[in-house]
Amino acid sequence: MSTETGWGSPVVNVVSVAAYALTTIGVAAIGWFVTVFLWGIAIGPDSALAAATAIAVVPVLALGYVAVSMEGSPTLSMAAYVICLAGAAAAFLAAVWATVFLFVVIPLGFDTAATAAGLVTLALAAAVAAVSVAAVTAVGKSTDWTLVFRMAVAILLLVLITIGFLAAIWLVAFVLSTLLVGPVLGVYVAGGITVLATVVLGYHEYTQVESIEQRADATPTSAADLPGIHATTTKVATQLGVPMPTIAISETHAPEAMVVGFRPSDTHLILSYGAVTALTDAELEAVIAHELAHVANRDAMVMTAVSAPVVLADGLRARVRDDLLLHGGREWDEDEWKPPAETPDPDGEWGDDEIFGPDDEWRAMTLSPNSDDDDNANESDGWLLSLVLFIIATVAWLISRAITAVLSRARETAADRTAVEVTGSPAALAGALRALDDRITQMPTRDLREVASVSSLSILPLEPMATDPGDPDSVLGRARNRLHRLRVRLFRSHPPTEQRLAELEALERERR
Repeated sequence: MSTETGWGSPVVNVVSVAAYALTTIGVAAIGWFVTVFLWGIAIGPDSALAAATAIAVVPVLALGYVAVSMEGSPTLSMAAYVICLAGAAAAFLAAVWATVFLFVVIPLGFDTAATAAGLVTLALAAAVAAVSVAAVTAVGKSTDWTLVFRMAVAILLLVLITIGFLAAIWLVAFVLSTLLVGPVLGVYVAGGITVLATVVLGYHEYTQVESIEQRADATPTSAADLPGIHATTTKVATQLGVPMPTIAISETHAPEAMVVGFRPSDTHLILSYGAVTALTDAELEAVIAHELAHVANRDAMVMTAVSAPVVLADGLRARVRDDLLLHGGREWDEDEWKPPAETPDPDGEWGDDEIFGPDDEWRAMTLSPNSDDDDNANESDGWLLSLVLFIIATVAWLISRAITAVLSRARETAADRTAVEVTGSPAALAGALRALDDRITQMPTRDLREVASVSSLSILPLEPMATDPGDPDSVLGRARNRLHRLRVRLFRSHPPTEQRLAELEALERERR
């Protein structure tokens, strides 16, 4: 790959390499100081310098190997991602230390708690360093390291959000438990409540999710039904070394193309009538290669694992929201409730559908408050607690969903590149993306909303992202448009189609 990208490229390369080298030195220095601090607290200052020096060598070797093994030279974006990765790793270790310390400081005392927290953090830091070195050496030399670093940063940030979310739940439970059983026993009661709440919410959310095939209204097919599609899929699956998926066809005109299934052996490839009829044979092969690349890259397993904070926070939000509505409203009779004259447009207000749920839930917000003052006084404490939990869960959900979207976009980019390697034709995948994007643009908004539940899984998002929800001539309309664009930028699960096409065109030029 040529590094001469235009006027000034040699200067840019020198600056990029220098920035990457300084970043590597900085990361090693931070690791050295952190190790000295933790080692001195947990074990003692005598051997801290030697241990810190040994630990500091690890990032130098790993990042040096990346620079030597990659095609071309390190870029400024790589240096930026390394800084973000180092910061996220440091924050992660600090969060672990604080969690362990706070959990044992009351029963064990300050000194013992600091020693225990230091030992646990050191052990975890050594494990993270070993895994990082193993991962770096296992990745191929042609890897896009910028993409790898971006995914690593996203995963670490999601781990931090999960720790922070659970720590907030623990803190609320600890305050309540302390009032009832005292601080010593309250620590363990709060820990048990946090673990139990995590298990219950996670289990409920994952077991209550309907089958994606049912949502997509897809019917499994055999080779006799669709011999051409089955033959193409068999060919691509063999090239990628993944099991042959079950092929299901959805009878919708929306251009759906997705794979579902936690394990490669249970994968279902879902193609819609709209997608198949919009593509040529070469384009359909490229789409199938993109989807099976997700299977080869274990994206379903990765995204399911990293979506844990989203699932947990969203589950808590839903349950606390119901409790808030019951405390803030009155019981109603379904038969006597009348819908408003005009149904709110889900695209009209940023976040309404995600933050407050579907339309059958926001209606409770308009009910008059309970007229029984005594009951309201008795329930005020419960309402306040529910409000605190709702705020915590909503903040965790918004942040974790935005970070998950970053990781999802990175996985889509990786799948595009894998598909090109399999088919050997960036132009075929680019043509497929253009054809599917045109079909989505022509689809009525109402039809796209019907398949919105599977939008994030398809090769292109099945939602009218470009639609402006407000009148650009009014102040309110412009504000709503800005919020709409912010929502798209933060939460979209796929890179912009124009960006994907530009990258594919660059790959096509490289192959000429």
